[in-house]
Amino acid sequence: EPPPSEAAADVGASTGPQARLTSGSPVVKGSPFRVVRNLDFLKVSFHIEWNLFVNSFLDILDMMKKKVQDTDKDSIPVFKENGFDWNLARTGTSKYTFRIKSGDVTLLFSRRKASHDIPNCRLEIGSLSCWSPGFFAIYERVKTFLTAYGAKIVKERVSEVHLAADFIGTDIRSLDFCDQSKWIAKAQMFNPHHKIPLHRGFYEETESNELEFNPHYINRRFSGVDMGKGDLMLRIYDKVMELKRSKAAHKQQIFSEIWGLKRFDEQSVTRIEYQLRRPKLREFADSEDKRIDTVADLVGALRSLWAYLTTEWTRHTSNPVNRNHNQGKAKISEFWQQVQAVVWTGVFGYVRSHPPKHKDIVMLRKQARGILMSVCASLEVEPDDIDKIVHLCKGVIEEDLHAYFEDEKAFI
Repeated sequence: EPPPSEAAADVGASTGPQARLTSGSPVVKGSPFRVVRNLDFLKVSFHIEWNLFVNSFLDILDMMKKKVQDTDKDSIPVFKENGFDWNLARTGTSKYTFRIKSGDVTLLFSRRKASHDIPNCRLEIGSLSCWSPGFFAIYERVKTFLTAYGAKIVKERVSEVHLAADFIGTDIRSLDFCDQSKWIAKAQMFNPHHKIPLHRGFYEETESNELEFNPHYINRRFSGVDMGKGDLMLRIYDKVMELKRSKAAHKQQIFSEIWGLKRFDEQSVTRIEYQLRRPKLREFADSEDKRIDTVADLVGALRSLWAYLTTEWTRHTSNPVNRNHNQGKAKISEFWQQVQAVVWTGVFGYVRSHPPKHKDIVMLRKQARGILMSVCASLEVEPDDIDKIVHLCKGVIEEDLHAYFEDEKAFI
């Protein structure tokens, strides 16, 4: 895994073990725009085996949860170490019994075995911690914290990630993003009110022909736009306006430092932010078919992800797009060219491909066999008369399939 200092070195970060993927200096060489970029949210799932010879971590949480539920508090302090002030919430979630939080960093736990399909631990790193001290630093410190309490991580999966680039001094209202005729998209989802027809290509068979397009306005002023939904989407918005509405002074101060400004609202800031969840992340693989599973894999794939998202999945053009002609020849807007040029860590080797749907044929055949045996048993066929059973099953299948094929369209 790349140490935090290497992750930051790509953009000339200052000395020290920082995990931030950004700095106050531009990351687009020769660009008239000043931009910083980083992960803005990271969710990682773990399958953990607990060392029973170490103080039972889950038993401690169980005991403390009963204490907090005996009070009228929402949470109580449980651990203070390794830079974290963990507080235990009185309630968990639908899949996790225990929830502890330190700032905008959350850990969730359940008593499921490590071998269970559903992970028994989840880490969520919020926006502020992703930017400062950095997602990689938090991720490493959390793993150290868990190890100290007897946790052995046997499997790790990145569940969700947000890639964000902040263009400082750029007013979103000057970029014409609200005009959907200037967007070329390759995505899924459908909105009956706002939609962008997709250009023809590989994903036309696997994704809907239109991309959800939702412009946003505050006091009749354009404030941003969302494209796509859920597992894969793009958000573009006025970051300064968002910070003003949140009224979080600490967050405003942190971002003013990140942007190199005296005040967070000294200049306009336009944010480009892509959200990817695991179902879409797993579609990306390198030339050796290696998928994005761990945080280390993610760091190595960021450059590829950004290149795909900004050049193939969504593009902004200088002029309205003629949907009846080759959209690939449409001129990309000057600003979007700078978006495409933002430099991330990693390589260009990851390519998105539609994942094959693997079906468990053996299990399906077992189910079919069991059902057919039940049919034969209900017809009082002797259990040792294999020839009659086979003959009867073949007849049932042939009769039912021919009957089903009478409506050819429904059958196909």
